Amino acid sequence: MSALPSHLELVQGIVLPKPVGADPVLDFLNTRADWSGRGPARSEWLTGYETLVIWSGHVGLLPDATVFRLIEQASAHPTDASRRFEAALAFRADLYDVLTDTSGSAAAFERVARVIERAAGRRQLTALSNLHGVGATWELAEDLNLPLDQLAVLAGDLLTGPQRAQVRLCAGDACGWLFLDPRGRRRWCSMATCGNRSKVRAHAARTR
Repeated sequence: MSALPSHLELVQGIVLPKPVGADPVLDFLNTRADWSGRGPARSEWLTGYETLVIWSGHVGLLPDATVFRLIEQASAHPTDASRRFEAALAFRADLYDVLTDTSGSAAAFERVARVIERAAGRRQLTALSNLHGVGATWELAEDLNLPLDQLAVLAGDLLTGPQRAQVRLCAGDACGWLFLDPRGRRRWCSMATCGNRSKVRAHAARTR
């Protein structure tokens, strides 16, 4: 197999984009290339429910054991898994429109809000013992909707928190990837890809 481009890596035999967004929600949006519309992407790395689950494990949202069990569930219920996967892609597109203030983002926000509210309502407060006695943590049911539920809850945190103001769009031509820019200095999703291509074009223009 030929070497992969610098922005991609092989994960459990599947080619996935490297996380560059500094936030798992933004990395979820970056699982396709070219956000010029909602039609087929130039590159789409989430090709099915299993890929979504493996990606979720890769970015640290799911432990390995949960990844394995969800893949087993999907194999036993392929129609349901496919439906949950399509819902995740629709949420991805709507959330991208919201974060980039694309035309129609008001309607997209309503759809995003419904998904986030439903996911938040599915959380259960679970007791958690610690050095100070009994604490608690929020947990989501380990079913086929878990990958989308996790992303939706995190998206709600991003939209309502201070990091919302730090979301930036890569300056690369036809890129469309998003990332957090807390210092206000970052221009590229990656210097190895869009940043380097920009430097090459600028050098070519100077030497003409």
